[in-house]
Amino acid sequence: MKSIKWNLDLSVGIEEIDEDHRRLIKCLDDLFTACSVGQGPQVLTDILQRLQQYTREHFSHEEDYMQKIAYPILEEHRALHTELVSELDDIIEQHKLGDTHELSNQTLQFLEDWLTHHILIEDKKIGKFLGAAQ
Repeated sequence: MKSIKWNLDLSVGIEEIDEDHRRLIKCLDDLFTACSVGQGPQVLTDILQRLQQYTREHFSHEEDYMQKIAYPILEEHRALHTELVSELDDIIEQHKLGDTHELSNQTLQFLEDWLTHHILIEDKKIGKFLGAAQ
C-alpha cells in the first residue's frame, strides 16, 4: 500500500505553510488509502476534488505570504503553481472520463512526486529566504 506521511524533512520552517502542507499530505494519503482498499469512483472523485480545492487554497495562501515578505522569485514560483494546478485539473478530468474510474500507480506516483518535490525544492527556498532576510 502506498502511503505518504508528514515528517520534519518536509518542514519549510514557516508554520502556516507547514500546516497547509500537512493538510495536503493528509489529503494525498487519504487518496492512496482509498485506492489501496478499492474505494469506488465517487469516493476517489470526492478526494481528488478536495485535493484540487485545497491545493488552490494553499497556493493562494503561499503566494500571499511570498508577496508579503517580498520574495524575489514570486512570479517564477507562481508559474510553478499554475502548472501544477493545470496538471491536477487534467488528472481529475481524465479520472471523470475514464472507463475504470481508478487511478493508476503512475498517477499516484506523479501526485506524490510533484508534492514532495515542490515542498522539498521550491518551498524550502521560501524558508531559506526568510531566514536570510531576518
